[in-house]
Amino acid sequence: MRLGEFPLFEQMMVATPYVLSFTAGGLLYHESLVVAEELLRARFDWKVAIKAVQDGNLLQSRTESTAKRKLREVRNRLQALSRDEIQLLAEGGRQEQKLILWLACCLKYQILADFARDVLRSKYLQLDLSLDRDDVDRFIDNKTIWHEELEKLAPSTRTKLQTVMLRMLRESEMLSPEGAILPPIFSENLTRVIRDDSPEHFLLFPTAVPE
Repeated sequence: MRLGEFPLFEQMMVATPYVLSFTAGGLLYHESLVVAEELLRARFDWKVAIKAVQDGNLLQSRTESTAKRKLREVRNRLQALSRDEIQLLAEGGRQEQKLILWLACCLKYQILADFARDVLRSKYLQLDLSLDRDDVDRFIDNKTIWHEELEKLAPSTRTKLQTVMLRMLRESEMLSPEGAILPPIFSENLTRVIRDDSPEHFLLFPTAVPE
C-alpha cells in the first residue's frame, strides 16, 4: 500500500494535537465579561476593545505580563463565538454567561469539546450523574491512542489538567462541589443564539438537544 492510496484512512489516523493552554486559568468569568462589554462598546472592533482594556488595566492584574496573558487567552476564546453569543455574554444573566463561556472554551480547545461529548454528556444520557478525577484520567488514557502528546505529559501536568477541567465545570455550574453533574437550564435567548450558531453545540452540554 502506497501513501496516498487511502487518504481518508490516513486522515483518521492523524489527529490534530491537543492545545492545553487553557490550564493557565479556569473559566475566566470576570475577565471575559470585561472584554465582552468593551467589545460591544467598540462595535466589535477588536483592536479598539483590546486597547481600552489595556489602557484602563480593566482586568486589574498585578503585573503587565499577567494582564497580557489573560487578555490573549480571553480573546482567543471569545473569537470562537458568534456576535450574538458575545452580546448575550455581555448583557445576559449569570447562568447564561457561564454556559456561553463553557461553549467558548470547548470551541477553542478540542480536548474540552471531546471530553464534553464523550464523557460529560454521555454520562448524563446514561443517567450516571457522578463525575470525578478518575473519569478525566480514563478519558486521557483513551485519547492517547490518537494523541501521543498526552503520553508525554509529566505527572504534574496531567494532574493540573484534571484539576482545571473539573474546576471549569464547577465554575460553569454544571458540576457540584461533590462531583454531581448538574444539567443546565437554557433560557430562550441562550437557546436561540446557540442554535443560530450551530445546533451541534448543544452536544457540549449534559442535556438533551432543545427542540
